[in-house]
Amino acid sequence: MKKKFLAGALAVSMTAALLSACGGSVVEEKPADTQTSAAASGETSGSAAAETPAASGDSVFTYAIAGDTGNTLNPLTADDRFGLMTCKALYAPLYFIHPDGTVDYILAESMEANEDGTEYTCKLKEGLKWSDGEPLTADDVVFTYEAQNENSAALYVNDQPITVEKVDDLTVTFKLPAPSASTFELLSAEIFMLPKHYFEPKGTFDVNILQETPVGCGPYVLDEYMTGQYLKFTKNPYYVLGEGSIDTIVYRVVEKDDTATLALQNGEVDAWISTPDYLTPYENNDQFTINNYSEGRVAYLFLNTTSEKMQDKDYRRGILYSLDRDEIMMAAYTDPQFYELTYTFLPPISEYYNPDVETYARDVDLAKELTANGAKDLTLCYIATDSAQEREALTIQASLKAIGINVELAGVDSAAWTKAYMDKESGDYDMMLGGYIMGIDPNAYAPLFSQDKDNNLRFNAPEIDKLWIEADQTQDKAERKELYDEIQKLIQDEAIFYPFGSNMRSLVLNSRIGGVEEAGLVLIYTFADLSKLTIQ
Repeated sequence: MKKKFLAGALAVSMTAALLSACGGSVVEEKPADTQTSAAASGETSGSAAAETPAASGDSVFTYAIAGDTGNTLNPLTADDRFGLMTCKALYAPLYFIHPDGTVDYILAESMEANEDGTEYTCKLKEGLKWSDGEPLTADDVVFTYEAQNENSAALYVNDQPITVEKVDDLTVTFKLPAPSASTFELLSAEIFMLPKHYFEPKGTFDVNILQETPVGCGPYVLDEYMTGQYLKFTKNPYYVLGEGSIDTIVYRVVEKDDTATLALQNGEVDAWISTPDYLTPYENNDQFTINNYSEGRVAYLFLNTTSEKMQDKDYRRGILYSLDRDEIMMAAYTDPQFYELTYTFLPPISEYYNPDVETYARDVDLAKELTANGAKDLTLCYIATDSAQEREALTIQASLKAIGINVELAGVDSAAWTKAYMDKESGDYDMMLGGYIMGIDPNAYAPLFSQDKDNNLRFNAPEIDKLWIEADQTQDKAERKELYDEIQKLIQDEAIFYPFGSNMRSLVLNSRIGGVEEAGLVLIYTFADLSKLTIQ
């Protein structure tokens, strides 16, 4: 059931998408490490079909994914794309918000705010069950949100947690320490409901999917997992939105693009996310459909102010003036139809996006002047297995060489990148490339820049920190817009964060797969509801 949500007196922006599951932090692309099996990478046979599980005549949808979840799945801390895709298959949230403001109520019948926006009441649908047949009640909702609060500060307002209380088996209330315009989004799709009867006796939210069958409330149940090869799911007969049309879903790990595209053309897999340079065989081909859609992803360059070389603001400005974001995005994505340039931390699909900021349009003479007395050797860290980032890095290296700065390219695996990114005391890398997908409500981005939160990008700007709090507590939408306009301007003036653009995601499907519009193409998970896919 789809409805438009009106949050009482709160003028909540409903252009929201979703946050990551780990405390609203950045969702980075994390390609699979090179240590996964040769069978998974296609090095032995060149085929993705060799290790695909048989399905005994059932209808099967096989999706080639570029990375593995790992043997341990934790629905509270999963923060990479493939772990979150797995969680989305196994679990369900109370409701899901689409970028256009439409709300799909899934486990919840309704979610209503009181007049001053300090309390929300959630009504659950009747007759909900977990995949093992046990009833899903308000006790599970309370258990889930309390676990979230123990795990992170994602559901905090003014450094105080949003608390949850059971009213009856079908009703819970969420109480806020202060009004917060982003609360409805905070309580939405990034929070998967978890079964108290399954996790409480375990004493941990880690699930070894080699040995255990997770109990969930999503459209599918995990049937089999082979490390580095595939995850196989079967229908959950108790799914609240109805049993899935397709009997078996397989996420097949295929690391290499060459292998994946051959597998798709050979009919060994049904779906794959392609980069623009691999789309040619599928264009004007009745056997396939190409679905281009935006995830609101922002690709960026981060100048690490922990590095001694990046202390001077004018020097940082000089670096940015040497760059051309269109050149960088063209190198990464080959054609403007696959990207849109961005100038602030918000994606262009956000109604709060304000491009009227310092854009640092390329000015080589000014760049040389501003960097004349600064470092002439810098290091740039990026994920080596990400071909788009590699091309971005090479373009940046050439631009800086033109103003007399040598850039050492430090391509690392995803684990090393994450370690460097999370270590806010480290100046080992002067610059880093990244990309994130977060909520459309602008408050979701505060952890990137605010010292009151995670401050992932090492900002030291108390003036901006105060504005984040004021903007989230402001209930008038026009006033919020003015405050976030100012935040975007101030952040760009600091010359620490340089966004390039927002790229399209290209899903190529075998034409026998239907129900795509009903399933819904969404950020991170690909499909909003796997149960709505069909095989023609």
